[in-house]
Amino acid sequence: MFVGCQSPEPVRIGDAYPREGEPAVFLATIEPVVETAGVQIARWTVQATGFPGWIRSITEQAEVFASDPGIIAVVGHPGSRDALLAASIYNARGIPNLVPNATSARLGKAGPWIFTLVPNDSVQGEFLANYAVDSLHASRISVLYIGDEYGIGLRDGVRAALRRQRQDLVDATLVPGGDCASQNPGSVFGPIVRAALRRSPPDVLIIATGSVNGWCAANLAHEANPTTWILFSDGMDGAKHVPSYAVHVNSERVRGVTFWEPRADSVNAVFLDRVKPALGRVPDASLALQYDAYMLLAAAVRDVGPDRIAIRNWLESLGRTRQPWMGVTGPIAFTRPRSEILRMTAPDEGER
Repeated sequence: MFVGCQSPEPVRIGDAYPREGEPAVFLATIEPVVETAGVQIARWTVQATGFPGWIRSITEQAEVFASDPGIIAVVGHPGSRDALLAASIYNARGIPNLVPNATSARLGKAGPWIFTLVPNDSVQGEFLANYAVDSLHASRISVLYIGDEYGIGLRDGVRAALRRQRQDLVDATLVPGGDCASQNPGSVFGPIVRAALRRSPPDVLIIATGSVNGWCAANLAHEANPTTWILFSDGMDGAKHVPSYAVHVNSERVRGVTFWEPRADSVNAVFLDRVKPALGRVPDASLALQYDAYMLLAAAVRDVGPDRIAIRNWLESLGRTRQPWMGVTGPIAFTRPRSEILRMTAPDEGER
């Protein structure tokens, strides 16, 4: 790509994930593959401290990417709130935005430049509700959730799906978003969870929180009743690894939603061969979806060139005038929710 008649501007994809440690290793591992399409990766540059600063940094970074003519697309942002904050900027500025991990149903209405790779909250909520009713034969289902776009969306998705089956939640309790594993004597997390469980003891407890708080809630639930089924939303990535502090968790009564597990096909084999040695473990679903996003954009550039409009039109054509693109997580098209990638997994007993 050239800017005016001056020196060539490198073609880049914006990476909207602030990366340190393992996420940075992952990106460095896949970067050479992306570059074979003649595309570089532009990393996150905006600095932030504290929660207000973090919120501001999301929009600032989106502006940095959108205003750079060398950025032809963006991958990210990581969570529903982050992605929604940035989506309005990308849509207004006409830059394709592939969102690998966020589930907010509002992203589907954010505009024609936003493309999501995972089923939204309503679809996942229906999956969780159906699993609780059809597979676990539950009659008393409750939800613990955090008060952001992710937690509220999943709560509403589960409730809507249950009402279609002429049931309803017996309880839906908002829990704090802070780190419950820290030794904070003033924490209200435990009392809130215990009170919810006493108020309406569930057969199945659906937990839509972050990882640390999710395991804390499960630990409290199984301390009260080890036969309660725990269903985690996708934020726990299948709830495979029970941490050492969750001493009361009954792993046999825990299941978690994930969007991907390795399959025995050549696409998955190539992905694992590239990424697993660098990480020292099998990558999780979040990384598989990010990998698909980058490979998908690289394929678009090879096919139609480094042009924002052409790439957007190419993405929209998948499943319409073009065949779905085959990724690590399965065929990708943007004509319907990818409900087929939802799966329920059990913890790995060897991890605790």
